[in-house]
Amino acid sequence: MNFQPGDLVLKGDILGELENDSNTENVLQLKAKLDTLFNTHSLKVLSEIYPSQLILGNDLQLYYNAFLSNYHQLLLDASINDEIVYDQQIKQELLNQFHSIDSKKAELFLANRNLEVSKANYKRFQELYSKGVISQVDLENIEKDFLMEQRQFHFINQQYNQLILENKGIHTKLQLTTNSSLRTKLNLEIDLLLSQQNLINAIQKWEDTYLLKSPIDGRLSYFEVWGEYQNVEKGELIYSVVPQIQQDLIGKCIIPIRNAGKLKKGQKVNLKLENYPYHEWGMLRAKVGSISEVPKGGNNPGYVVYLVVEDLKTSYGKELEFYQELNGTAEILLKEVTLIERIFYQFRHLWSNGDF
Repeated sequence: MNFQPGDLVLKGDILGELENDSNTENVLQLKAKLDTLFNTHSLKVLSEIYPSQLILGNDLQLYYNAFLSNYHQLLLDASINDEIVYDQQIKQELLNQFHSIDSKKAELFLANRNLEVSKANYKRFQELYSKGVISQVDLENIEKDFLMEQRQFHFINQQYNQLILENKGIHTKLQLTTNSSLRTKLNLEIDLLLSQQNLINAIQKWEDTYLLKSPIDGRLSYFEVWGEYQNVEKGELIYSVVPQIQQDLIGKCIIPIRNAGKLKKGQKVNLKLENYPYHEWGMLRAKVGSISEVPKGGNNPGYVVYLVVEDLKTSYGKELEFYQELNGTAEILLKEVTLIERIFYQFRHLWSNGDF
């Protein structure tokens, strides 16, 4: 146990722990470090932040091993850079391809110009031949030159189109490589996040199983004297934490169905507490706050009535010590009447029964 009876504790303070095969300090340190996920980019730093020799016990070790394995895989994938090297090679190939396309484009422009000149020259010689200025042999030689230029243009144009097609193929390959790299990284990150969440959930379950934590700020009170390595049964009450700040006091009582007809909100209530005998300490003052619309069933049927307790000062002027729960009986004043009215009610009861 980490605190003594009467100590002030804060919400979440570890009051004690049940025996288990984990090192509590290691587990809590690991829990705090899990927020640094993705801030580590080297295996050396990772081994310093998340050492492999933590004593986590059977409940957590498998989850921790899976977390470390996924983290290692992500960092290794980033450090090897196979995709980056391949990506750079493709980009260099694209650059060379652009130069080839520019060169072939200039060559195609020149071939097209030669073809236009040869075509114009061929038409001119056709006119001269029709006028009988040149012989048929001269025309055929010019036609041969024109056909050669035309064939050269089509050949260069075919090469240019082939380079464009290859360029598109390289672009597609680069995109596929990028997508594959992103997909691999995304899958590794998802695996890491899942293993991290599984580890966090396992730690939370371990805390719920083995750690005794204070649910609120307050003062610690033990039901019994506890020592180290003392046996505790499942469901056994070990301690309570009494709030230091007194909040609104609320009472709850069960009113039998046969007596609930005259209940109204705001009616005064006298509370007699078992821990403080009323003939010695007096009674607490309260008012009816709310009444359940339907009665509850069970062995003790009745309407549930919630009471608003003003304070812990009794009718004798004594201030009671605040506890989380105080048991007792409630006397609800259905109607305040004078002494004369009380006597009148008694006579009216006799008259209604015909007893004179």
